[in-house]
Amino acid sequence: MVCPKCGVPDPGPGPFCMSCGFKLPASPVTAALPSIRPPSAPAPAAPLSPSGQAASAPAAGPAQPIASPAVGQMGSTGTVPVSIWGPFAGYGTRGRHVSWLINDQGELADALRDAATARFERREIPRATIQRVTLLRQGILVDSRPYFLIRSGLATAGLYIARFGQDLYVSQVTYFKGPISNVRVLLVVAMVLFALIYPAVLNDSANQIGFNLFGGMSGSMGGLLALVCCLGPIYLLDYLALGLLALFSAYKWLTEKDLLAALRVPPNEFDTDDIVALEKSVEQTVRESLDVVGIEQRLMPQAAEYGLRRRLI
Repeated sequence: MVCPKCGVPDPGPGPFCMSCGFKLPASPVTAALPSIRPPSAPAPAAPLSPSGQAASAPAAGPAQPIASPAVGQMGSTGTVPVSIWGPFAGYGTRGRHVSWLINDQGELADALRDAATARFERREIPRATIQRVTLLRQGILVDSRPYFLIRSGLATAGLYIARFGQDLYVSQVTYFKGPISNVRVLLVVAMVLFALIYPAVLNDSANQIGFNLFGGMSGSMGGLLALVCCLGPIYLLDYLALGLLALFSAYKWLTEKDLLAALRVPPNEFDTDDIVALEKSVEQTVRESLDVVGIEQRLMPQAAEYGLRRRLI
């Protein structure tokens, strides 16, 4: 079978294309199976376009990058080359992650996303940029899901609204990318300079010291050599610290796509206020959107905690 939307020759065994998320027509084998829907049940409606009219299936074309999953459903899977980063790599440290499952309201997922889009435009969160993007979880299998990304300063809130069977699933996650500390930058620069300069100073001092026939040395040069030798343990500790810093930076690059993570500091009181305000704004936007689509707000109880987890460094 060839996907009628993106032209992939093997779209996968499921009802949706593994590459673009398009709902595939029933194969001859599937069509021959008896339907489990009662005879009186109506046929499922075609997906609606943003204008409210039924969307027609596009003609086959060249292969396209992985797009948003099927309308109203959670992400579709396929196969892509292995990637070392997760869907939120580069956005910082993950903080609060809360979710809600609202029974028997899955058919309103599209309407709730549209209502949230309109409400975000009216709310005007300070210094915030709001985007509707498709995030990918890549590996042996890929999962693509549509998210709202609300970025304000150093904080990013991700909002995910999707249909989960007959239910409605809402998820909210917060990420924070801490500011780079000037003190940490100066400390690292000093450590690097000491690691580069100390061997040259040691060699130069040893070459300039004169020995007399009895194995003695001048007082000034002897004191300099003693000082340089005493700095030897500090030099070894400096090299060890730089090695650990390099390993930690490599680990953060592989896991969070942040090579400068060791130079960042945890959020202070001002940052925490900005994070909490952003989280509350996003959550309140969803609640107001529930009223627009006719869902009671009590079905989405208040989340208990706000803010990020504590960091050791």
